[in-house]
Amino acid sequence: MKKLFSLVVIIILLFGCTHYYSTATQPQDENIINAPIDIVWEKTLQILPTERISLKIIDKKNYFIFGEKHITIWSWGDNINIHLIPLGDNQTIMQFEAGAKAQLYDWGHEKRMVKDIFTKIKIASEAN
Repeated sequence: MKKLFSLVVIIILLFGCTHYYSTATQPQDENIINAPIDIVWEKTLQILPTERISLKIIDKKNYFIFGEKHITIWSWGDNINIHLIPLGDNQTIMQFEAGAKAQLYDWGHEKRMVKDIFTKIKIASEAN
């Protein structure tokens, strides 16, 4: 019985603890990309696979992408959600969220990953 209880506690810790980061936590003007939404969309689709993100849902009608990043064989990785919103003709707001599927402690990985990928997409999109 004691072993079963220990196993249940370990499972709860592993699967009950998820960590999450979203650009929604920063001011909206920090989420703006100075490029039309279609250019940002194409650059996003080009860059995500280079970041080891498997694209699972691509919904251009709603400018929504769902993907999964697998870090190693032993890691459950992260879920990625990106939603683009047009802001006039030449600007796009990117709402970018990442959440670890299972992680015991928040090391800030999701925040660093979101900011890094967002910056790559922003630079590529604004270069056009």
